[in-house]
Amino acid sequence: MSSENKIEQQKCQSILELPEIRFAGFLDYMGNLILGDFKPGVSPLKDDTERKKMFVEAVLRIRTRQDFDERLGPVEYAAARRKNVVTMTIPFEKNILFIAAEPSIDIDKTARKILSLFL
Repeated sequence: MSSENKIEQQKCQSILELPEIRFAGFLDYMGNLILGDFKPGVSPLKDDTERKKMFVEAVLRIRTRQDFDERLGPVEYAAARRKNVVTMTIPFEKNILFIAAEPSIDIDKTARKILSLFL
């Protein structure tokens, strides 16, 4: 594992320590999971095939939003609140951080905590 991946793995572990987080992982810009996992004891809501589809869709949304970066500024994070889960994506230069959290979270507060890990 590269030193960059080790750092990213440590960041994922730190994110998983937040009580409201279910999953934290880094995706490449093709939608492949580079590293990450579910919090111990958490059961996935989707199977591997459905998760892969969700990852690809998240990358497509990030790429589409980047078309507006010049005028609106870059996306800090994006979130979707669903009945059973909140998903968040945070784009970086080489990859995308994908988070799944409990639906009761305060999205902005949690996003700020996560972003502070990367400053």
